[in-house]
Amino acid sequence: LGAQPRTQPGYSITVNKDRLNNALNEPQNWLLMNGDYGSTRYSKLTQINRHNVKNLRMVWALALGGMQDVGLNGPEAETNPLIDNGFMYTSDGWGTIYKIDARQPDRGEFVWTSNPDVRHSGGNVPRTRGIALWEDLVLANLPDGRVIAINRDTGKIVWDKAVATRQEFGGQEKFFTAPLVADGKVIIQNGSG
Repeated sequence: LGAQPRTQPGYSITVNKDRLNNALNEPQNWLLMNGDYGSTRYSKLTQINRHNVKNLRMVWALALGGMQDVGLNGPEAETNPLIDNGFMYTSDGWGTIYKIDARQPDRGEFVWTSNPDVRHSGGNVPRTRGIALWEDLVLANLPDGRVIAINRDTGKIVWDKAVATRQEFGGQEKFFTAPLVADGKVIIQNGSG
């Protein structure tokens, strides 16, 4: 979490095809939900190993939203936060997206919070599966069937597209994975299962 960015002040680097294809070569970052396109969830970082893992302790924490109106099972935010040059991106169960400055080893700070106003009724349940980074965007699947793109610098929603619909029995289709960007295209998986 406390990795320092490797960019010069005033220099902006985007998440592009080359960086995503070579994500494992940037162990200080976590650019894809499962680490790389092969979903290996592997990191080349070596600071934590089987000998010192028992000494880990929490250094800082931030409380996210998404705990209201969650029902009996609680929220389902099954996400890995994404990291790019010291900034962390994550979502809560209702699809609110957070950008966190994680460059300081002793604290994290919210840069922005983007709430896409998912209704907490009408068959929507608090479940998110992750986000994706592409160029200057954060992409997210929402519990109400929308896919949104948020500007990484400002937290403003750039586009908002309804994708998942009501199925023939009246239930809301759900997203089962985080969005994935490949060759500039956003790939999503939704269904009724």
